[in-house]
Amino acid sequence: MAIFVQDHGALRWLAVIAFCVAATIVLGRLAAHRTIRVDQESDAAHLMMCLVMLAMLVFPAAVDPRAMRGVLTSMIVVYVLLLLGRIMQWRSEEATVPGDRVMAFAYHVVAAAAMLYAMSGHGGDHLHVGPAPGPTLVLAGLFTFDALAMALPTSRRALRHVFPHPIGTATSAAVLPHVVMDLGTAYMLIAAVA
Repeated sequence: MAIFVQDHGALRWLAVIAFCVAATIVLGRLAAHRTIRVDQESDAAHLMMCLVMLAMLVFPAAVDPRAMRGVLTSMIVVYVLLLLGRIMQWRSEEATVPGDRVMAFAYHVVAAAAMLYAMSGHGGDHLHVGPAPGPTLVLAGLFTFDALAMALPTSRRALRHVFPHPIGTATSAAVLPHVVMDLGTAYMLIAAVA
């Protein structure tokens, strides 16, 4: 993955800029959580993924794959626990959590697992033996499709019941972090098999 990232400098730095913009938007939403309706856990998950991706893009040869797998595994565990908590709240008699907030964490679990899968096969000696190209490219295609669906307001409205974030008044800036995460995940998956 490091060689692909280093060999495609323009794409690498474009991705870095996109992740910085996404992180700035998410930080702004987290700071303004008292004045706007936000899903703080989902925004925190986006911020964590932005930081992980930025580390892999800015320091592709210096990032220890074992440490990155540990970070991603920890993120998956936390996201699964949050997902289970949201499912329990959603299915309770009070239904204190809407279904779109459940889907938000299901998406974050899948995204973190895809990144962990992309890191599979990277050893401490930076040798690369996997992941399998077929499933990796299918995952990259799914994340790209999701990014395209989210980028279009008509598809966001059509998919409002499965869209992982509240979209009632979502503007382009509000969905930008999710689109950046989708495209960044697809980019990293492709880099893993390139």
